[in-house]
Amino acid sequence: MALLVRMGTGVLLFAALLATMAFFSSCTAADHCSPVVPCNATTCFEYCQKNNYKNFQTFCTQGQYYPICCCRKRRLLEELL
Repeated sequence: MALLVRMGTGVLLFAALLATMAFFSSCTAADHCSPVVPCNATTCFEYCQKNNYKNFQTFCTQGQYYPICCCRKRRLLEELL
């Protein structure tokens, strides 16, 4: 019986881990990223605005060949603060 309880706990923890991973991966999937040269605060903001993103924050990351501009929709909690 104890073995079944331990296995049940392990399955529950594994399911919780999968759910957490899905949550965090869906957050990054909501970002829209594209190469923008040069990537800085101004050009990235204009790129996101040109593509009709509303209430977004921008950031630049290093790409393989060119810098990448990402548009991330702000979360509701950040909007309230």
